[in-house]
Amino acid sequence: MRLLSAQRGNGLVYGALATALLILLVGALYDVYAVYHYRTWGYQAVGEAARRGVLHGTGLDYAAGVPNLDEIVARAATETALSAALARRGITDYRYDIRVLTAPAGGTIPGFPPVARANLDGGPMALTGPGVGVYLEYAVPTAWLRLIGQDRYQVHVFSAAQATEVQP
Repeated sequence: MRLLSAQRGNGLVYGALATALLILLVGALYDVYAVYHYRTWGYQAVGEAARRGVLHGTGLDYAAGVPNLDEIVARAATETALSAALARRGITDYRYDIRVLTAPAGGTIPGFPPVARANLDGGPMALTGPGVGVYLEYAVPTAWLRLIGQDRYQVHVFSAAQATEVQP
């Protein structure tokens, strides 16, 4: 009889441990989903900021017949769009880098973005026309992972847009 009651007590302990582990697992999954959500939003934000910069900075070099990009206007429009998106989301802990290629043939910027995994395509920024590249790094707070000391997760995103000639 004594052995039987000892086994029931073990079941209760195992059940409590399994429940605690399940709660931690669900919490970790919640944090992973939240980081994924913030990362997806980040790609949308930098993509829209890059497109806005190209849209506002693009002109046409009528002598050469190719699109060109005003670096100052493009950079200002990109910064404005990115700052507005970050403010709407309530993100205050961030760092960004904006690069503008003004050459009609585009080009490559080695080492940009500074974190290779930020670019979904991999590799450095390479455009075939004038364009804008935006790298953004920001902190995402965690809810459950802070129990093990991970209270923030750094997200790195990058997107680029370029001006192209449209044939009628």
